[in-house]
Amino acid sequence: MENLFFDIGNYAIWIFVVTSIAAMGLNLTIREVLSPWKKKDLLVVSLVANFILVPALALLIITIIRLDPELAAGLMLVALAAGAPSLPKAIDIIGGNVAYAVGLTMVLILATILLMPLILPFLIAGVRVDQSSTVLYLVVFMLIPLIIAMAIRARVPLTAMKILPVVDKASDLSIIAVLLIYTTALFTSDFSMRASALLGLEGTLVAALFILGSFGIGFVLGGPDPRNREVLAFGTGFRNVSAALLVVSANFTNPQILFMVLVIAAFGIVFMMIIGGWLYRRKKREGPRGTPDVL
Repeated sequence: MENLFFDIGNYAIWIFVVTSIAAMGLNLTIREVLSPWKKKDLLVVSLVANFILVPALALLIITIIRLDPELAAGLMLVALAAGAPSLPKAIDIIGGNVAYAVGLTMVLILATILLMPLILPFLIAGVRVDQSSTVLYLVVFMLIPLIIAMAIRARVPLTAMKILPVVDKASDLSIIAVLLIYTTALFTSDFSMRASALLGLEGTLVAALFILGSFGIGFVLGGPDPRNREVLAFGTGFRNVSAALLVVSANFTNPQILFMVLVIAAFGIVFMMIIGGWLYRRKKREGPRGTPDVL
C-alpha cells in the first residue's frame, strides 16, 4: 500500500513539473528570454547567487546542524534547484521588475537542467545519485515541455493564451495532489514518527535558516535598483521545487529526502507570502512610481 502511494505520487510529480514548466513557456516571448543578456553583470551575479552562494549556505547549515544523510540530501537538492516557474507571477503581484523576473527565471531553469546533474553527486555524501537518470528526467520533463510550449507561443500566440489557464489549473491541482498523497503516505507509514520529529525544532530551524539566508543573499547582491533587488531576493529564496521533486523521483525511494524537500518548500511559500504581502501593502501606500520594467 505504501509503495502504491509513492508510485501515484511520482505520477503527480511528473504532471506538476510538466504543467508548471509548460505554463511558463506558454507565457514567454523570445524577447523576454533574451532580455537578461542585456545586463551581463546582473546575470552573472544572479547565477553566482543561485549556484554558488545558496549551495554554500546549505553546506554551512549542514556543517552546523548535523543532519542524517537523507535529510542533508533533500536540503542540497533544493539548494541546487533554481528558477521557480512561479517567480514572475509573484513579482508581478508585488510590483517588481517583471521583465527581469521572466528572463532570469528562464536562464535559471536552463542552468539548473545543465548544472544540477553535474554538481549534485559531489555535494551529497552517503547517497547515490544516478546522473544519467537525472539528466533524462530533467530533459524529458522540463526542457522538452518548455521548448514545445515556447514554440506554441511563438507560432500560435492566441492558442497559447487559450490553453494557458487550463495548464495553469492543472499545475495547481497536481501540486495539491502531490502534497496530499505524500503527506498521507508518510503519516500512515513506519516513517510517521520520524516525520513528526522532522517537523519539530530541527526541521523548522533548517528550513528557516536556509530560506532566510537564501533570500538575504539575493537581497544583498541585487544592486541599487530596488525592483531588481526584489527579483533576485525572491529568485534565490523561492527555489525550483519542480526540479527538486523531479530529481527525487528519478533517484530516491527514501521518504526522508522527499519530506525534507516538501518541508523547505512549504516554509518557503509561507515566508514569501509574508514578505510579498508586506511589500505589496507598502507599495500600495506609497503609490505607483512609474518605473518601467527594464534591466
